[in-house]
Amino acid sequence: MKATLKSSIAFTAILAVLTLTSCEKDELTLENTVSEDVNTTSEINGKANTISAVSRYYSGGPNTVHTYRVLNLGIGIGTYEGRPFKLGTYDYISAPPSGTKQLFFLLAPGNRDFVMTTSSAEKSNLLRRGFRDYSVRTLFGNIKKAAYIHNSGGSGRVKLYRFYGSSNTDHLYTTNYNEGVGAGYAYEGVVGYVYR
Repeated sequence: MKATLKSSIAFTAILAVLTLTSCEKDELTLENTVSEDVNTTSEINGKANTISAVSRYYSGGPNTVHTYRVLNLGIGIGTYEGRPFKLGTYDYISAPPSGTKQLFFLLAPGNRDFVMTTSSAEKSNLLRRGFRDYSVRTLFGNIKKAAYIHNSGGSGRVKLYRFYGSSNTDHLYTTNYNEGVGAGYAYEGVVGYVYR
Protein backbone atom coordinates (compact mmCIF):
# COMPACT_ATOMS: atom_id res chain seq x y z
CA MET A 1 0.00 0.00 0.00
CA LYS A 2 2.80 2.45 0.95
CA ALA A 3 4.74 1.62 -2.24
CA THR A 4 1.64 2.33 -4.38
CA LEU A 5 1.04 5.64 -2.59
CA LYS A 6 4.69 6.66 -3.00
CA SER A 7 4.58 5.77 -6.73
CA SER A 8 1.40 7.79 -7.15
CA ILE A 9 2.91 10.82 -5.40
CA ALA A 10 6.11 10.57 -7.46
CA PHE A 11 4.10 10.34 -10.71
CA THR A 12 2.04 13.41 -9.75
CA ALA A 13 5.20 15.37 -8.90
CA ILE A 14 6.84 14.47 -12.21
CA LEU A 15 3.69 15.50 -14.09
CA ALA A 16 3.61 18.85 -12.29
CA VAL A 17 7.28 19.56 -13.05
CA LEU A 18 6.90 18.64 -16.73
CA THR A 19 3.78 20.79 -17.10
CA LEU A 20 5.29 23.79 -15.33
CA THR A 21 8.59 23.64 -17.21
CA SER A 22 6.73 23.69 -20.51
CA CYS A 23 5.54 27.24 -19.73
CA GLU A 24 7.84 30.22 -19.86
CA LYS A 25 5.80 33.16 -18.48
CA ASP A 26 3.19 33.77 -15.82
CA GLU A 27 0.68 34.70 -18.51
CA LEU A 28 0.71 31.19 -19.93
CA THR A 29 -2.36 29.12 -19.20
CA LEU A 30 -1.85 25.59 -17.90
CA GLU A 31 -4.26 22.82 -18.74
CA ASN A 32 -4.76 19.19 -17.93
CA THR A 33 -2.92 17.53 -20.79
CA VAL A 34 -3.11 13.99 -19.51
CA SER A 35 -6.73 12.91 -19.35
CA GLU A 36 -8.82 15.40 -21.34
CA ASP A 37 -6.77 15.84 -24.53
CA VAL A 38 -6.48 12.21 -25.61
CA ASN A 39 -9.55 11.08 -27.48
CA THR A 40 -8.65 8.05 -29.55
CA THR A 41 -5.70 5.88 -30.36
CA SER A 42 -5.44 4.30 -33.76
CA GLU A 43 -2.91 2.31 -35.68
CA ILE A 44 -1.57 3.73 -38.93
CA ASN A 45 1.11 1.80 -40.81
CA GLY A 46 1.47 -0.56 -37.83
CA LYS A 47 2.30 2.31 -35.44
CA ALA A 48 0.15 3.59 -32.58
CA ASN A 49 -0.89 7.19 -33.08
CA THR A 50 -3.06 9.33 -30.87
CA ILE A 51 -5.71 11.76 -32.10
CA SER A 52 -5.89 14.57 -29.54
CA ALA A 53 -7.99 17.70 -29.10
CA VAL A 54 -6.22 20.99 -29.80
CA SER A 55 -6.85 23.78 -27.29
CA ARG A 56 -7.07 27.33 -28.62
CA TYR A 57 -6.20 30.43 -26.57
CA TYR A 58 -6.61 34.12 -27.24
CA SER A 59 -4.80 37.10 -25.76
CA GLY A 60 -6.13 40.51 -26.78
CA GLY A 61 -4.84 44.02 -26.29
CA PRO A 62 -1.50 45.24 -27.64
CA ASN A 63 -0.21 41.65 -27.98
CA THR A 64 -3.18 40.12 -29.75
CA VAL A 65 -2.35 36.49 -30.46
CA HIS A 66 -4.08 33.14 -30.93
CA THR A 67 -2.06 30.18 -29.69
CA TYR A 68 -2.65 26.44 -29.87
CA ARG A 69 -1.67 23.46 -27.75
CA VAL A 70 -2.03 19.69 -28.16
CA LEU A 71 -0.60 17.52 -25.38
CA ASN A 72 2.67 19.34 -24.54
CA LEU A 73 3.15 20.62 -28.10
CA GLY A 74 2.57 24.25 -28.91
CA ILE A 75 1.75 26.74 -26.17
CA GLY A 76 -1.30 28.30 -24.53
CA ILE A 77 -1.25 32.07 -23.89
CA GLY A 78 -4.28 34.01 -22.72
CA THR A 79 -7.89 32.94 -22.34
CA TYR A 80 -8.91 29.40 -23.20
CA GLU A 81 -11.36 29.42 -26.16
CA GLY A 82 -12.16 25.72 -26.50
CA ARG A 83 -11.07 22.75 -28.58
CA PRO A 84 -11.98 23.49 -32.20
CA PHE A 85 -10.25 20.54 -33.88
CA LYS A 86 -8.05 17.47 -33.34
CA LEU A 87 -4.58 16.52 -34.54
CA GLY A 88 -2.60 13.33 -34.56
CA THR A 89 0.59 12.89 -32.53
CA TYR A 90 3.35 10.37 -33.12
CA ASP A 91 6.70 9.25 -31.70
CA TYR A 92 9.20 11.71 -33.11
CA ILE A 93 11.93 9.08 -33.61
CA SER A 94 9.87 7.70 -36.49
CA ALA A 95 8.43 9.41 -39.55
CA PRO A 96 4.86 10.75 -39.43
CA PRO A 97 2.25 8.29 -40.75
CA SER A 98 1.82 7.85 -44.50
CA GLY A 99 -0.37 10.57 -46.04
CA THR A 100 0.55 13.11 -43.33
CA LYS A 101 3.18 15.75 -42.60
CA GLN A 102 4.69 17.00 -39.37
CA LEU A 103 3.04 20.19 -38.13
CA PHE A 104 5.45 22.76 -36.67
CA PHE A 105 4.47 25.15 -33.83
CA LEU A 106 6.39 28.45 -33.67
CA LEU A 107 6.01 31.46 -31.35
CA ALA A 108 7.23 34.96 -32.33
CA PRO A 109 9.46 37.10 -30.13
CA GLY A 110 7.41 39.02 -27.59
CA ASN A 111 4.55 36.52 -28.13
CA ARG A 112 3.34 38.65 -31.07
CA ASP A 113 2.34 35.76 -33.37
CA PHE A 114 1.98 32.00 -33.40
CA VAL A 115 2.49 30.04 -36.62
CA MET A 116 1.56 26.46 -37.47
CA THR A 117 3.10 25.22 -40.70
CA THR A 118 4.11 22.04 -42.50
CA SER A 119 6.82 23.87 -44.47
CA SER A 120 10.39 23.23 -43.32
CA ALA A 121 11.50 26.30 -45.30
CA GLU A 122 8.97 28.55 -43.52
CA LYS A 123 10.00 27.06 -40.18
CA SER A 124 13.69 27.78 -40.88
CA ASN A 125 12.88 31.34 -41.96
CA LEU A 126 10.87 31.98 -38.78
CA LEU A 127 13.61 30.53 -36.57
CA ARG A 128 16.10 32.94 -38.21
CA ARG A 129 13.70 35.76 -37.28
CA GLY A 130 13.80 34.74 -33.60
CA PHE A 131 10.69 32.54 -33.35
CA ARG A 132 10.82 29.76 -30.73
CA ASP A 133 10.08 26.19 -31.77
CA TYR A 134 7.47 24.24 -29.76
CA SER A 135 7.13 21.41 -32.30
CA VAL A 136 8.71 18.51 -30.40
CA ARG A 137 8.31 17.83 -26.70
CA THR A 138 9.59 15.11 -24.43
CA LEU A 139 6.87 13.31 -22.49
CA PHE A 140 7.07 10.62 -19.85
CA GLY A 141 9.91 8.16 -20.16
CA ASN A 142 11.86 10.45 -22.52
CA ILE A 143 9.42 9.79 -25.36
CA LYS A 144 9.57 12.61 -27.89
CA LYS A 145 6.26 13.51 -29.51
CA ALA A 146 5.38 15.61 -32.53
CA ALA A 147 2.07 16.47 -34.23
CA TYR A 148 0.99 15.54 -37.73
CA ILE A 149 -1.69 16.78 -40.09
CA HIS A 150 -3.25 14.91 -43.02
CA ASN A 151 -2.45 15.89 -46.63
CA SER A 152 -5.97 15.18 -47.89
CA GLY A 153 -9.55 14.77 -46.76
CA GLY A 154 -10.97 11.48 -45.57
CA SER A 155 -13.35 9.98 -43.10
CA GLY A 156 -14.07 12.59 -40.41
CA ARG A 157 -11.42 15.02 -41.70
CA VAL A 158 -12.00 18.68 -42.62
CA LYS A 159 -9.84 21.53 -43.92
CA LEU A 160 -7.80 23.60 -41.47
CA TYR A 161 -7.78 27.16 -42.81
CA ARG A 162 -5.01 29.65 -42.12
CA PHE A 163 -5.78 33.37 -41.82
CA TYR A 164 -3.62 36.38 -41.00
CA GLY A 165 -4.54 39.67 -39.37
CA SER A 166 -1.95 42.21 -40.56
CA SER A 167 -3.19 44.95 -38.21
CA ASN A 168 -2.31 42.83 -35.17
CA THR A 169 0.21 40.35 -36.67
CA ASP A 170 -1.90 37.37 -35.62
CA HIS A 171 -2.49 34.04 -37.34
CA LEU A 172 -5.84 32.31 -36.87
CA TYR A 173 -6.38 28.60 -37.59
CA THR A 174 -9.93 27.36 -37.92
CA THR A 175 -12.08 24.73 -39.59
CA ASN A 176 -14.72 27.44 -40.16
CA TYR A 177 -13.78 29.62 -43.15
CA ASN A 178 -16.41 32.21 -42.21
CA GLU A 179 -14.81 32.71 -38.78
CA GLY A 180 -11.59 33.99 -40.34
CA VAL A 181 -13.36 36.19 -42.87
CA GLY A 182 -15.71 37.53 -40.18
CA ALA A 183 -12.71 38.50 -38.02
CA GLY A 184 -11.37 40.59 -40.93
CA TYR A 185 -8.33 38.37 -41.44
CA ALA A 186 -6.77 37.63 -44.85
CA TYR A 187 -7.08 34.05 -46.09
CA GLU A 188 -3.67 32.37 -46.57
CA GLY A 189 -4.70 28.85 -47.56
CA VAL A 190 -5.30 25.35 -46.24
CA VAL A 191 -2.66 23.96 -43.86
CA GLY A 192 -4.00 20.40 -44.14
CA TYR A 193 -6.86 18.24 -42.90
CA VAL A 194 -7.80 17.70 -39.26
CA TYR A 195 -10.50 15.96 -37.25
CA ARG A 196 -13.35 17.84 -35.57
